[in-house]
Parts: sequence; structure tokens; C-alpha cells
Amino acid sequence: MQNQLEKIFYDYIDALATQSREAAAPFFHERATVIFTEATYYGKEQVAGALGKTFSIIRDESFKVSNLRWNIITGDFASGTFEYVWSGTLQGKRFTNPGRATIVWVFENGSWQIINEHFGPMPK
Repeated sequence: MQNQLEKIFYDYIDALATQSREAAAPFFHERATVIFTEATYYGKEQVAGALGKTFSIIRDESFKVSNLRWNIITGDFASGTFEYVWSGTLQGKRFTNPGRATIVWVFENGSWQIINEHFGPMPK
């Protein structure tokens, strides 16, 4: 099951790389909660809206993940952590933002979907 989840996780990362709200949205549960630095988004529509806004203002975006670690995997629930480096161009200026994240998946209606994701900075 871990191999299946890792494939789905990396499919999600690939969907983010397209910078398409439509490509990323199917990975989220209808009641998903995503916590970004600037705000918390509730429900698939708010999450998709936040992703769409981000994709529209950041150019040359790159989101690289490492150190994926699964905390628990059951038949209908999985939780993991990972580190990331997010970079791109915002208002003509390059940025690089390393951080860490928690991701929680649920298996419903025959597919794995993200129910919770939380992004934060690396410790100082």
C-alpha cells in the first residue's frame, strides 16, 4: 500500500508542477483543509481557488520534495511528512522558500484524497 500511496503523492506533485488548478483539484477531498502561511482554506473549492491564485501570480514555479516519511498507513487513512523547496518568480523577483509539510490522505469512494495539508517554514 505504501508504494501505491507514494505513486499517488508524486502524481499530486506532478499535477502541482503543471500550475493548473484543474490538474491539482482532483487530489483534494470535498472537506479538505489546507494551511498555507498566509491563510487557511476549507473545502475543495477554497483550496482550488487558492491554488489557482498562486499559479496565476507566480512564474517559473518549482516545488521539489524530499524526505517523504509515512507516519501511518491503514486501509483508509494515511499521514506523512515531507520537506520541500518552493521557488519561482513573484512580481519580477526570484524567491526560494524551503519548508516542511504534513499531508493526510483518506480513502473514500475508491480513491485516495488529501483531507489535510499544512505547510510551514523550516526550523531556525
